[in-house]
Amino acid sequence: MALSSSSSPSVAPERSLSSSPPLTRDSSPSPSISPTPALSACPPLDRSVSAASSTAASTASGHSVGSRSSSASAALRQRGYVRPQGVSFAESAGKRDSVLSLGSIAHLQYYFARTGLLDGKGAQLAREQKTKRGVPDSQRDTKPKIRSSSGTVNLDEDDVNSAATEDDAGVEWDMDSTLPPPTVSTYRHKFQYLPPPPDSAKLRLDLKKALRDAAKALSNVEPENTDALDRRKRAQLTIDPGLKDEDKEVSPLKRSRTAGWFEIQGLHILDVVTLAIRAAKLYYTAHEQPQRIYSIRSERQIREELVGVLDVLKRMASRNFAGGLKDDELAIIRGWLQGVEKLITDEQAVEKQEVKEQEKWQWLEGSWEGREREREWSFLTSFQSEGQLPEWTPLESTTSVPTPFLEALRNGLILVHLHNAMLKKSKRQFGEIKTFHTDTAKPYRCAENLRFWIKAAEIRWELKLKVDVTGVVHGKEAAWADFDAAIMQWCQTAREGLTKEWQESTKMKRSSTFFAYPEPDLAAPK
Repeated sequence: MALSSSSSPSVAPERSLSSSPPLTRDSSPSPSISPTPALSACPPLDRSVSAASSTAASTASGHSVGSRSSSASAALRQRGYVRPQGVSFAESAGKRDSVLSLGSIAHLQYYFARTGLLDGKGAQLAREQKTKRGVPDSQRDTKPKIRSSSGTVNLDEDDVNSAATEDDAGVEWDMDSTLPPPTVSTYRHKFQYLPPPPDSAKLRLDLKKALRDAAKALSNVEPENTDALDRRKRAQLTIDPGLKDEDKEVSPLKRSRTAGWFEIQGLHILDVVTLAIRAAKLYYTAHEQPQRIYSIRSERQIREELVGVLDVLKRMASRNFAGGLKDDELAIIRGWLQGVEKLITDEQAVEKQEVKEQEKWQWLEGSWEGREREREWSFLTSFQSEGQLPEWTPLESTTSVPTPFLEALRNGLILVHLHNAMLKKSKRQFGEIKTFHTDTAKPYRCAENLRFWIKAAEIRWELKLKVDVTGVVHGKEAAWADFDAAIMQWCQTAREGLTKEWQESTKMKRSSTFFAYPEPDLAAPK
């Protein structure tokens, strides 16, 4: 105690001797002043401070506990609806359509702010939950508390409700009529238009144009190379006696000009021939009936020719086109161009032959009411390559069963050939029967041929044919009626499908011919 009493007088003089003025601060702004946005706000939050803040601030005119409770409750009741500002995405996100298609959630924020869902988890709609001690939320002391100079003060429910009512009365909500309801999706899906693939007629015209450009470039290369070679030979053989040895040599400037000219010439040949190869590849791969091309020239031969030309272009570029194009290189490229031209000419001849053949088919058009069986028989005979099918007579009009027509189709071999012939005339060439028996001396082979035909009809024409294969092979009388009905159903479905495909292709050819540019002349340019 003596120590404490002796030390107190020593502290007091030190305080009294301090002559420095006390620290002061700037006066606080008046509560009546409207609040302003935060400094350097990014993005500018023009609605971050709502009118409720000014209302709450104006009520706080005194230092009483009631005024403090009003301002505190108003601060709790402020709702942060902010108008959406322009958003700058990251570089990676700005290139994704899924990010750019995202809409705005301003109408959701507006809805949450108006309904009070921003005040807390569920706001007034929150369910009553029990604490760990088992006391319901309704029995707990949930009154808001504020801190004052005299200590912590509890706010009554009447004070909170009155402050909330006062707060809502001062808020002037901007009723934006353009905001949709909260149940509306603002996702903007961008429909990407994909043009249809070009038809065979358009691809053929592009290929002809590319072949013509390549042939023109080659025709300009050959005489220039020959003339340059002759000039070099004459310069070497003609020697002027008055010239010195160093003057007889070609100057580096002339050599550089010659090499540069050959490089420009080679790059031009490389461009036009590459475009021709690209056009040929598109024509082969996107053709509507590739089997027609492969019937003229095999796929392996077509690939070998393309690889050969690409190898020639690679060797030309590897030596930097020094000395121009060689004779063997020109011969390979020119031979490939002529081969593609011949392939196009042969294909056009096959198409004309098919058109003439289709004009002879009477079953394509006309009224066949009451003669359905005759029409289907004519349809089958148009695809019969060897021999002639017997006349197709109904089972009701004959006493001998089976009829000659059904007896001819009994082993299934003719049906297999007819099915494969129909596929060759179709655009959708799948479901071909590749394995079948040609020797039908044994019954099980005939049965397997019929099963192959039934399965192929199911795959290609989506038909469920009901045929007693064993009964047909062994000649049971009850199986011929189902066999005759199955052949009729198969003929009708195949004929309707092929007719529809041909009609659509005819319309496409007419439209493409109407809008297509004139076909280029493939003759060698002069």
